[in-house]
Amino acid sequence: MLKQFSILILILFSQCTTIGFHEPKVRAGISFGDNASFRVCVLREPEVSEEEVRDLFLAWNEELSLYNLKAEPVTVNMMERPGFWGTDILIYLMTNRLTKDCDRLLYLKGRTWGDLAFEVLTLGIFAGVGLKLEVQGAVEGQSNTRGYIKAKYISTIQILFTSPKSTLIHEGYHLLGCGHQLFMKECYEKIRDVKLLLTDPERDPNFFPNITTTGKKILNRNQVLTDFNKD
Repeated sequence: MLKQFSILILILFSQCTTIGFHEPKVRAGISFGDNASFRVCVLREPEVSEEEVRDLFLAWNEELSLYNLKAEPVTVNMMERPGFWGTDILIYLMTNRLTKDCDRLLYLKGRTWGDLAFEVLTLGIFAGVGLKLEVQGAVEGQSNTRGYIKAKYISTIQILFTSPKSTLIHEGYHLLGCGHQLFMKECYEKIRDVKLLLTDPERDPNFFPNITTTGKKILNRNQVLTDFNKD
């Protein structure tokens, strides 16, 4: 229970911020090196079709092309949700190590009747007090390699704020170690530094590295822990 509460607090605070505004001139002055790709293992709920998965990755890769990067969905497996709340999904992801074919793990949350009822409830709360309770996605902060997004929704409150594609792009930056900031300069530099780790002699050559939002280098899968309380 304490673990779920800790993750919920982290998610709620992160929802009020943004990855940042793009700075084209700043980005143009940064070298992102050669083209590179990273492999993403995808878990999707039955409500999310393979066509929708392809569309999501097309949008994500259009954004990643700014940095000479590409996300490749190497496996797409269907599963039932491990729990109703986003915290349940995130805790589930954090009990899973990355397999040898995965550099990142992405869970695509569908839309059930329970979700629909919750959307109606949150819409009423938003209309009444202006508080937005829905969480569209999150990435764990231990390694920034595992995360989820709400991949299917059509409620009014969601359309006002975001879309599945924009949510994936947002969380995709977190999967590359970016935090929240007003402007993107720091994120650009983080992505550049992550790509520079591809030449690090201590990196597992079969793993696309990362740098967490706290600055920790993730050079191999053994560093991707299954307990978020560990250092």
